[in-house]
Amino acid sequence: MNGFVIAAQLTEGGTGDYSADGADGADGAAAYGGAAQWRVRVLKRSVPDGLESLVRDLRALRSAGVLVGMVCVEDDWCALVRPAPGGATMLLGDASVVVEDDDEPGIDLARDILDELDVDGPTDEDIDDADDPDAPWPEGDFDMLSDLGVGEQVVSVIFDDGEILASDQLLRVAEELGFDEELAEVLDDLGYGSDGSDGGGDDDGDGGAW
Repeated sequence: MNGFVIAAQLTEGGTGDYSADGADGADGAAAYGGAAQWRVRVLKRSVPDGLESLVRDLRALRSAGVLVGMVCVEDDWCALVRPAPGGATMLLGDASVVVEDDDEPGIDLARDILDELDVDGPTDEDIDDADDPDAPWPEGDFDMLSDLGVGEQVVSVIFDDGEILASDQLLRVAEELGFDEELAEVLDDLGYGSDGSDGGGDDDGDGGAW
């Protein structure tokens, strides 16, 4: 398995009222209020062909609440995508992957995200001239989770950390939002354990239950 897509949906539940300006430090469910809860599932057990198919698959869930799509590619880099009216907000964990060969997993998705963001990815020269050529190169909407209580600074710290695997970056995001336990269980089912290894296989089906 070269990667996966996970969908995390925050629903209001019974009496919860969504707050568009959730307080800093509150997790997503707290910002949402009331009986809100996160539901996490595997949407795809492979890497999407591109951004269009990813957003289409997320929209097909017909979520009435908050929906966060999480993509992981070979545990090397990841992306966050939130469908929105007329488009989507998104963040690419490492834009430096765009200099890789065209047949690398996820390369079309990474390039699509940068195109949608209207951002030029780094060149080989840019990477070589960087203070740390091995550091990640995150690009995107760093404030895309601020309405859920996770501000731009927190997101930047997570994605600037080149010492952790992509799945661990997603877990840290989930921890800030309040569904790290649910995500950890899904990752374990996928074979992404604490050592960061995946369980292999090329199954393209979905899994997990709402």
